[in-house]
Amino acid sequence: MPDAIFSEAESSVVVSNNDKEHRYEISVAGETAGHMGYRAIGNRRVLMHTVIYDTFRGRGLSNVLIKSILDSLRIHGNTISNYCPVVDRFIHKNPEYISLVDTTHSGIWESSN
Repeated sequence: MPDAIFSEAESSVVVSNNDKEHRYEISVAGETAGHMGYRAIGNRRVLMHTVIYDTFRGRGLSNVLIKSILDSLRIHGNTISNYCPVVDRFIHKNPEYISLVDTTHSGIWESSN
């Protein structure tokens, strides 16, 4: 099963960082589909809660949002403290992202899950 399912009209998916609101946002065909709040503490991002709006659920957008955020944070040399259960499950399924978890401020992350 693919990570995300979209019609041709929805094929324009964009993840962006809304610095002013302290959240990452995902848009589909120009319409905001969800977000993840965060706090920036130096080079670390404290990831809060992932939200996908009702009309966009069931399409794999949370995985697209999380992967995009983690890939960007990795490129920029950031670490994370995670307080979102969805991100926790994503990292357990995709262990290549474990190295992003700040070992001294891991949030809810437990490597034994």
